[in-house]
Amino acid sequence: MTPLRIIKKMLIIFLLLLQTLHVSAQNKQDHFSVSLTQDFAGNMKGGIKSGYAQMGLIQFNLDVDTEKANWWQNGRWKIQLQSTYGHQPTNKLTGDAQVFSNIEHGNYTYLYQFWYRHELGRTTLLLGKHDMNTLFFTSDYAGHYINSSFGIMPVASLNVPVSIFPSTTLGTAFSYRFTPGLKIRGGIYNGFPGKITRTNLGTDLNLHPSRGLFYIGEAQWETEFMKMPGKYKMGLFYHGGTFPHRCNPQVSHTGASGFYLLIDQALSMNSKEQTRLGSFLQLGHSPDPCSLNDFYLALGFHYNAPWGMDHDNSLGVGLAHASTNDRLEDRNADYQRCETAIELT
Repeated sequence: MTPLRIIKKMLIIFLLLLQTLHVSAQNKQDHFSVSLTQDFAGNMKGGIKSGYAQMGLIQFNLDVDTEKANWWQNGRWKIQLQSTYGHQPTNKLTGDAQVFSNIEHGNYTYLYQFWYRHELGRTTLLLGKHDMNTLFFTSDYAGHYINSSFGIMPVASLNVPVSIFPSTTLGTAFSYRFTPGLKIRGGIYNGFPGKITRTNLGTDLNLHPSRGLFYIGEAQWETEFMKMPGKYKMGLFYHGGTFPHRCNPQVSHTGASGFYLLIDQALSMNSKEQTRLGSFLQLGHSPDPCSLNDFYLALGFHYNAPWGMDHDNSLGVGLAHASTNDRLEDRNADYQRCETAIELT
């Protein structure tokens, strides 16, 4: 994308932001927002080749509270449009498997999410075109990082098709809160999200339930350790589709599964009982013989407001390690043993 086109998009965003202020003042039951994320990347040495790249993401988000809109109680509609632009440095420069920028996609405009959520006491139900990663595999501290693995573990995203950025599909999810600290959630999603093109605008849901569905369940426990708040999650997933065998593409296999563990733990608090230093741990394992990534480990530390609590700032360092299935490495020289990403943010 040329600098002129970038300037035009930024001008459009500025005008929409002004309109957002007007909408917010006129219509309190609806929440409309526009955001812009711009990345600049460079590969200094190694990988595919040296070079520089830029990429961006524009998001248009509309949330409607049905109760405030005087329709019915406990409902919420969400419509989210995205426009991505720029280069794809993972494919052109670095060649890393984990994808180092979580907004990398190319030049597309599309419908990202469109769903309805309803609350029934302790139970919450959701149905629609949905990003599974907004509910599952999430970590409060790891979510600050740019590398894709900190958001969605590669034991899922590298092994099977899943409904995540940028290609989402139809799914249904629920959650039930037993106590203030204990919650379970589960979801069923179409197993093969449709491809985004410049003509279908992301509306191809590719609904073929007979080809396999993606199932996921997760338990969340919020508690205190050494008087410090912590959040612990354990999850299982299974994809019922049929895939080419990575060791022998002429042979197909059915089903792929895995499990994961997530920990967000505060290590120190300030005088206002706010987290000062936090840590996270992510563990994932996929035992299937055809999994590309069979083991994943990530850990990091997040320091809130190092330059004073009066400012919105944070400092973090994280490490994401993805290992390659030994069966694939032994049979194909193109596979390397592992890949490790270290990020300072």
